[in-house]
Amino acid sequence: MSRAPRFAFRVFGCRLNQAEAAGWREQLLAWGAQEAPNEQADVLFVHTCAVTAPAAHEAETFVRAFRAKHPAARVVLSGCAAELLSPTLADEVIPHRQKADWVPLVQTCLSDWGFSPTGFEPSGGHSLPRARATLIVQDGCDRFCAYCIVPHLRGAPTSAPMAALLRQAANLFAAGFREIVLTGCHLALYRDPESGAGFVELLRRLCDVPGEGRFRIGSLEPCVADDQALVRLIAQSGGRICSFLHLPMQSASDAVLARMGRPYRQADLRRLLDFICAELPFCGLGADWIVGLPGETEADAEATRALVSAYPFTGAHVFPYSRRPGTPAADFPDQVPQHLIRLRAAALSETAAQTRAAALPRFLGQSLTVIPERMRSGFWEGWCEYRIRCRLPGPAERRSLTPFRPGALEGELLVAAPAALPNQAPESPPHGSPTSGTRSVSHRETP
Repeated sequence: MSRAPRFAFRVFGCRLNQAEAAGWREQLLAWGAQEAPNEQADVLFVHTCAVTAPAAHEAETFVRAFRAKHPAARVVLSGCAAELLSPTLADEVIPHRQKADWVPLVQTCLSDWGFSPTGFEPSGGHSLPRARATLIVQDGCDRFCAYCIVPHLRGAPTSAPMAALLRQAANLFAAGFREIVLTGCHLALYRDPESGAGFVELLRRLCDVPGEGRFRIGSLEPCVADDQALVRLIAQSGGRICSFLHLPMQSASDAVLARMGRPYRQADLRRLLDFICAELPFCGLGADWIVGLPGETEADAEATRALVSAYPFTGAHVFPYSRRPGTPAADFPDQVPQHLIRLRAAALSETAAQTRAAALPRFLGQSLTVIPERMRSGFWEGWCEYRIRCRLPGPAERRSLTPFRPGALEGELLVAAPAALPNQAPESPPHGSPTSGTRSVSHRETP
């Protein structure tokens, strides 16, 4: 007798991949399917990533190990690397070009495999247990950077209609989410199909959406949209837009940026970072960096380390260059030896860690708002508006906007100040850490 399937999801790669899989997971639950640990799943859904060769290899290794342990389970592959991996890995492969048909394709597969189709109807509900919601704004890219395979896999840019996005945002707030993350393959390329309005105008309109909550920008390519207008809008939004920017800068070497095909140079990045720091004295600042592009010299690598150390970056993703067949960089001369790439990646990661450690004390004593996400060791933890992880001192409600004023750091975690002993005055804040009413530390004062 047929029954509802037990399923598990494994997602590799970017926030856009995570958002796509979250929507599909919600659909499976709406159908009556049951989520289960990998070892108990009838069907494993693997949403793959091809942005680097290791990402695709990791997915392949994971699926092979799963099939060896659970040969009776079905496997469905989707995502950018789905067609790059061996077809023998999966019972069903959904190419990226058929992503929009994921729901009917999976529904057919489940029925063919003997699982009950009872109740298999699309649902508009929001049953996701995630602390934050995700709104997919656009997909695709046509910039064809020399190192990147993504435009070949995701295709040309497409944008969701602004009116639909505004309705979705209102529905998500009404469903109880208090933070909505805007995501896409290249957010700065957003254009409303009807009016042609860009990403900054979308943000303005989202600020007027009814409901309690805030918006967080995912990863935003620098020097493509009107960056200054965007930064001013964040500063004037009264917290409606999180003061956080994650910028895939990739390098600070002019020579490397030119070979990458990026539309800016180091001076442009510094002007943008100076403007951000002036308009948003307390801003979470993240970046992506690629180390070891063919032709990169030690001087090029040092230029990137110098820029990272000059600004208050609170986060960094360091990617060793990955040779991707089909991209121009794969055929560039002067491929950097792997041992040098590893050394440079380690050096940049260390610089980023030192910069982050110097930047985090600026947030001590500040009034933050945290979205509680998970319990650890009896305490709620979550992300504040600056995308810094915080540990709350007392009771909290998941997904709520919870006020918090950190008083200490435990590693990279903002925590409440230790309780003062009886008859003992509270400790003064660390030297250089701002408290209410004090001057903020500018980026020039950060090592």
